[in-house]
Amino acid sequence: MNKINLHIELSEQQARHFLLWLDSQFNLTMADVWYSDRYRNVPTGERAPKVLADVPHLSGISRARKALEHQLAVTATERAQ
Repeated sequence: MNKINLHIELSEQQARHFLLWLDSQFNLTMADVWYSDRYRNVPTGERAPKVLADVPHLSGISRARKALEHQLAVTATERAQ
């Protein structure tokens, strides 16, 4: 599988709002899928990997969230120094 790297420049305010939006998209999608009939009988420990395999954009949202959280933490640390 080919990997794609993205580089975007956002202001801190834009990054924080984008992170909030990504959080809401992840939570809404996961809640919608998690309790659907398709996964009702999947054991809880196996449900998350199954959902992520079936809905791959959730992994992308999750990775983008983690990258934004990390960068915002680095920015906050640099500003504090």
